[in-house]
Amino acid sequence: MSKRNLRSRIFTEEEQARQQERFDNIIQSIVKLVETYAKLFSIQLKTGLAGTLSVLAIFVIMLTFLTLAFSFFALAFALFVNYIFSWPSFAGFALVGIFCIGLFVLAIYKSDLLRSQFLIWIDQAIDHAQEENEI
Repeated sequence: MSKRNLRSRIFTEEEQARQQERFDNIIQSIVKLVETYAKLFSIQLKTGLAGTLSVLAIFVIMLTFLTLAFSFFALAFALFVNYIFSWPSFAGFALVGIFCIGLFVLAIYKSDLLRSQFLIWIDQAIDHAQEENEI
């Protein structure tokens, strides 16, 4: 006896149609489940990316204001040094410039340490944003 004859003997055509329909329903359910997971993943990815970009935008704005504050402080300090010591007008600015160049050289010298610290801060900010999104 062939398998086909045996199968047709065991299952009638109606039962085979019902089984095929159940199988199709299961396949459709699995496909819908996978699509739902994909949509959920994309929404979580978009939310995480938006949170990260918002934190980055806030840091850029804060850095801009910090740069402006440092510039005005350097200008005020240079004028103050000129006033206190009665130096020529360029001397205080030269002193502040030398200090800024020293900070720049120090930042370049410690760039690996600074880079790793910035990466740690960024990871912490991302983790914090993800924790806020989960709650």
